[in-house]
Amino acid sequence: MITKLWARPEIYRIFIPMPDNPLRNLNCYVLREGGECLILDTGFNRPECAQALKDGLTELGVRPERARLCLTHLHSDHSGLAGGFAARDIPIYMSGIDHDYLRRILEGSIWPVVEARFLQEGFPEEAVALQSDGNQARLFAAKSLFPVIRLAGGETLSLGPWRFSCILTPGHTPGHICLYCEDLRILFSGDHILFDVTPTITVWNGVPHSLADYLASLEKVKNLPVARTFPAHRERLGDTQARIEAIIEHHYGRLGEILLAVGNSPGISAYDIAGRITWSARGRPWSEFSPHQRWFAMGETLSHLVWLLDGAYVFADSGRKYFPSGKALSREGAAPVG
Repeated sequence: MITKLWARPEIYRIFIPMPDNPLRNLNCYVLREGGECLILDTGFNRPECAQALKDGLTELGVRPERARLCLTHLHSDHSGLAGGFAARDIPIYMSGIDHDYLRRILEGSIWPVVEARFLQEGFPEEAVALQSDGNQARLFAAKSLFPVIRLAGGETLSLGPWRFSCILTPGHTPGHICLYCEDLRILFSGDHILFDVTPTITVWNGVPHSLADYLASLEKVKNLPVARTFPAHRERLGDTQARIEAIIEHHYGRLGEILLAVGNSPGISAYDIAGRITWSARGRPWSEFSPHQRWFAMGETLSHLVWLLDGAYVFADSGRKYFPSGKALSREGAAPVG
């Protein structure tokens, strides 16, 4: 399904279905001006996504020789079909950080390390195998690495008279990118800012503090003049600054839940902590979570534990405050101060 969202430049949204996934769909955005075309994200490498993307681009009359692709980040629902663009010599823009990380994922060096860490933190061995077999990020990833034009943040992508700034927003992935047009005051937020759901912030091998990175990235875009944000999933729109504040408060609340769980049960494993946190799961208890849902919850729990154990103290000592009420964390028992 195609929806026109903006007049100039023309901005269209192609709904890319995500079967058996709680996110339901990916918003693939197609920007057109004067015959030029910029496409944002692709969908999973699976037949349903490939067909929806092909049908949408055909209906819009996109000419490959006038098209470019920009990937907001490495996740398979955003990059899975990029190889088909590369095969047609369509330029692909992506952060160099995420491209390097994707290479390691496709080479097979990342998953064993992550699984070992989760097992060490209490994730059941049988559940690791079950989630691995049904993990869509693994099943529907790109089959091989594709060449890209590497972005580091600060570059400008042009479309006719319009200039889109590439903003490096690490957190959701190590090298997530947002696009921002100052003249139009529009932001393509990828998975950095979502309005119906809260972006998952997990631990990444080789990344010391993914949650700290994410909070800093929210601050980076919080004060941009934004009239409209185009998120990568779902349809709801809203005030971008208010949503950022709500996401920050969400993470502060999660930190509080973790502190309470640890205080009540010293020595508890990260896996058991995850089972005591409030999750948006349509009212279902932890006992009914699938192995895949528990995998995501575990990663999110670990990212918050790492923040509490290390990153939070760095921020408090430096005087940097990442919460709207000016809260930081002290060394004395990680108690709220300020």
